[in-house]
Amino acid sequence: MAVTLDKTKDQRLVHSGMTWQQFKLLQESFADSPGIRLAYYKGEIEILTVSPEHESISRMIAFLLCQYFLAKNIEFNPLGSFTQEKEEEVSAQADESFAIGSATATKPDLVVEVIFRAC
Repeated sequence: MAVTLDKTKDQRLVHSGMTWQQFKLLQESFADSPGIRLAYYKGEIEILTVSPEHESISRMIAFLLCQYFLAKNIEFNPLGSFTQEKEEEVSAQADESFAIGSATATKPDLVVEVIFRAC
């Protein structure tokens, strides 16, 4: 089956009935595919292609947060699109994430997820 992707808008495909091991194999196969994000929750996999508009809004939000932290003299570490997992149950990747209160922390305290809904 061939699927044509429209790179001008976010697209998502959801598939149920997958094991954690199948998800990890699928994740490996997409490792070198920029603009594609995978999520897993209790047997359901979401494959998301992010649009340039999505990425632009994500970066603008990150920029504004950084400006706020700097203006308020808040220590922070921007962690980017950080992936959080609980093995065998869930894996999710935020658009942006930040550790707050330390410039060297590696665990996010704040994550940003940009969501576009079809009208």
